[in-house]
Amino acid sequence: MDRDELFKEINRGIGEERYRAFRHNLRKNMPYIRRFGGLDRVVRLLTDRHIVIVGAGPSLAADLDALKKYGGRRELAVIATDMALRPLVKRGIRPGFVISCETTPAGFFDCIDTASMHLLAFSCIAHSTLRSWNGDISFYNWMLRGGQYDELWAEAGEGLGYVATGSIVTTQAVSLALGCPISSLALAGNDLAFRRTYYLRGTLRHARYAEMCARFSSPESMEFHAIRRASGYMIDREGRKYFTNGQFLAAKLWLEDLFSRLDMPIIDSSEPGCSEKSVRKAGLKAHLALLDRRPRR
Repeated sequence: MDRDELFKEINRGIGEERYRAFRHNLRKNMPYIRRFGGLDRVVRLLTDRHIVIVGAGPSLAADLDALKKYGGRRELAVIATDMALRPLVKRGIRPGFVISCETTPAGFFDCIDTASMHLLAFSCIAHSTLRSWNGDISFYNWMLRGGQYDELWAEAGEGLGYVATGSIVTTQAVSLALGCPISSLALAGNDLAFRRTYYLRGTLRHARYAEMCARFSSPESMEFHAIRRASGYMIDREGRKYFTNGQFLAAKLWLEDLFSRLDMPIIDSSEPGCSEKSVRKAGLKAHLALLDRRPRR
């Protein structure tokens, strides 16, 4: 596997296939961008806090109780990816922040009360996503330069702030969090590979499977076929084999390279998630229990 070529393919696909959608979305999003602005406020809101970035991988099921117990603590900030929000809310967990960069209509926030949450939104996010959100918003641009990208960011506003993409929304959340003076960083449900299930039960993806199921096509069989189609690479973690696609693999390599160069300890409860060579593998409950030992402000 050529790591550089993998990243080039990801970025090339973004530029060639989505630029027209980016520009269309941005022009419709401009009234929201002018109203809410960029990441300046977010830096202040995350300063000195312990951050948990929550993905929608099936391993998140083991961390839901910990998130429900500690999620409301003032010294903790939970950043949920868009796909993870629905199952979190269903279990009574309301993250302070949600991040989304999906540029095609997805319905992540339909029928969810988001008034108390803060959306971290890519400036070229699908406009229907913004219209379905009724809480605070902060926008950001991607840290990609040259030609068409420069034109987009100039139109969106250079002052919004820039976030490295790393190919998926989780990596953007990590990039954003590490750009702030935070106290610690933990990852949960960011599996970046799959075995028998793709996402945690209760996500929008599972709802779509249920809508499309028929007599000879159950939600389970549709998920199985989706996993087979996406299984371009294999990861061997201590004898347990996982499968992944190019986007997830690029994100995994990007995160591991970034984390290996940081002094800050990174906790990852995801399965398989990042390699133990670059993070400390630990359950989220054990990590967040340390908050009980710290004096409250």
